[in-house]
Amino acid sequence: MDNMTLALLIGLGFALVLGALTARSSARRSKIYGGTLAHVFHYIGAAGAVGVLPTVLASLILGQGFLRAVVMGLSFMAVGLIALVLFAMIEHPARPKLSP
Repeated sequence: MDNMTLALLIGLGFALVLGALTARSSARRSKIYGGTLAHVFHYIGAAGAVGVLPTVLASLILGQGFLRAVVMGLSFMAVGLIALVLFAMIEHPARPKLSP
């Protein structure tokens, strides 16, 4: 297994574990009304955001170079951003209206 794949697997491992903890903490603070699909996109978004640092650090430690580390980090952020935009599209119409 090459070092780039190893760095990606390390980042994904951290993202899966820490993303679950982050998504659960966030959902506890603010209720999610959009159903199962909203929970899935919320988890993917949290995992993408949390997995950036371990992926970048692992790729730098494994000698992949600064440019590859930045590209891998931006890739994780892009996946997280897309997932959170999809989450917002599902969640916004499901939120109850607050009456004044």
